[in-house]
Amino acid sequence: MAGTGPAGGPAPGGGSAGGSAPGGAALGGGSADGDVSELAWAVPAGRGELVVELRPWFLLRTTGLPVSLLDGLGHPGLRRLSARLLAAERRLAAERSRFERLAAPMRGDVLRLTPDRQARARHCVTSVRTGMPLNGAELELLDTLGLAEWSRRWQSAVVAAGAARAAARSAYAAARLVTRRKVAEAYDDESVRHAAFLADPAFYQAIVRHPLARRPGDGTARRSRLLAATAHRQLRRSTMGGGAGGPVLYARFEPGGGPALLVGEPGPERVVVAAGGWLTRRIGDAGRVEELRGRYAGAPWPERARHFEAARLEALDRGGRAGPEGRPHPHGRAGQGALRHEVFREERSSPYSERVTIGGAALAGVRAALTAALPLWHLATLLAGEPAHLRALTTALDRLASETLARTERLRPAGRTERSGGPVHAHPDVIRLTLPDVARATAELWDLAPDHPAPTLPGPDLMAVGTDLATATWLLCGVRDDCRPLYQGLHAAPVTLTGALPEPWPAHPATGHTRPPEIDLGAHTPRILIGDLIYQRSRWRVHLPQERGADAFDRWLAIHRLCREHHLPRHVFVHHPTDPTPFYVDFCDPAAVEDLARHDPAEVLITELLPAPGRLWWRVDGREQCAQLRLGCVVRRAPR
Repeated sequence: MAGTGPAGGPAPGGGSAGGSAPGGAALGGGSADGDVSELAWAVPAGRGELVVELRPWFLLRTTGLPVSLLDGLGHPGLRRLSARLLAAERRLAAERSRFERLAAPMRGDVLRLTPDRQARARHCVTSVRTGMPLNGAELELLDTLGLAEWSRRWQSAVVAAGAARAAARSAYAAARLVTRRKVAEAYDDESVRHAAFLADPAFYQAIVRHPLARRPGDGTARRSRLLAATAHRQLRRSTMGGGAGGPVLYARFEPGGGPALLVGEPGPERVVVAAGGWLTRRIGDAGRVEELRGRYAGAPWPERARHFEAARLEALDRGGRAGPEGRPHPHGRAGQGALRHEVFREERSSPYSERVTIGGAALAGVRAALTAALPLWHLATLLAGEPAHLRALTTALDRLASETLARTERLRPAGRTERSGGPVHAHPDVIRLTLPDVARATAELWDLAPDHPAPTLPGPDLMAVGTDLATATWLLCGVRDDCRPLYQGLHAAPVTLTGALPEPWPAHPATGHTRPPEIDLGAHTPRILIGDLIYQRSRWRVHLPQERGADAFDRWLAIHRLCREHHLPRHVFVHHPTDPTPFYVDFCDPAAVEDLARHDPAEVLITELLPAPGRLWWRVDGREQCAQLRLGCVVRRAPR
């Protein structure tokens, strides 16, 4: 969720079942469709216009867990100590290079020395190459060769590097213990354990049978280390996005002014449980399946987990426990969590579902964001049938971004530095494109697009960057090619919600084009703004280190050398080619960095996390949660 977006990441999400259909009564006042004057408007599109109709109801997809659960996992002080160590290593490398330059002309003088002094010179070279301090005899030799000043600098650099390494290694060991304890304490919260169960019942059973280590000296066995690493990874996914998602929460746009955000009093949570296909096939007796489902649905948490396990084991006994449908991996290996849906399918509605409205300045911001994003998506969808035309669109956008970047660099003051005091990265942080710029760059491509009079039904996903919806900046996370699943499959869904959606043009679902065109400038693409919309987050293509390192601390340093080289922010999403979805990494968190460092060497896509903790607007009981607006729209050509 946080950090989701085009080419960037997962959003908790999926189905829309599990809550009663939005009806509007709980929100009070207004018709189901509201005042369409603010929910339908025209946007420029080539030589004509598109009419965008924003559906009043939308899915507010949240993780259901506060990001404060990750408090204490990151250690900024450790990162500062590591930066100090890396600076000391660079100083040492600089002195080594200086020695090589100074010593090269002295080769003849050294060869004329006595054999014992030549041996001393060779040992001196070895000490410099390995970063070791020089002994008294070596210092005396270098003094006679005129390198006394360099010797003093070398000895100072060696001492500084050694002290920095000792301080950083000690802080790293302490931080790992704190992080492990914080993760274990997070799972003391029953809401976290419940979320873990819903995401992966096998992992939940593992932490019940083998409590997570939290004290120094505990958790040294390999199984315990693997379980702790999985728990850490699961916690990051559950709180920052990429997991199964939180409860279903429907909200509504409120035209006509009013507050940017209005949250009503919470209502009862609704839970819908259905038997999974795997359980039904294995048991074979519909009456028995319903009995098992009823026991599970009627049991409170955490007793419900026991009924889940009993039903699963009974199903396994019916067909024998051997074979590919046997017990999932005890530490939640990728793909095994889906077994939950094969036993029981469970959806929960949020107590705030149908009790949240967004209007005023926030609705105006959403309109402006869609005005920037939807014409590009619509054009890409029309061109998707001709790959050459679609490539021409991405090429035009890449060229526009490159020209804007070059113009920005020429205008930037020459002596500008970052807040940290280091040199500014070769690219500025943001490429700002205006709507007229984009319109001019794509004008000729609209003439190549086929003329389809039938509408499209995009489902834009937006996030707000900022704590106040009235002033927040909107971020485009992606666009689904058909918004109808948002409103279908609802419990007793009213015709007013789904029946008013027109049928899209026939060729549209077959295009497979589900996201706006990406802008790719190579190794680093800065953040892209179109108008006030964050169209694309900053991203980097980076090769993970080939060398794994002797231990976890060396791997930590290798990743932080990478961070410095590419000027990576603290909070990112990383997409490794062997992982189906990106995963969240805090570069101040030793366990998260270790998780990344243990991946196979490969080129990874790193995307900045937006919005970062501290810039989230959705709060439950005063605690921030990641939240994404999943919208429904109808886009059609305006009459000419």
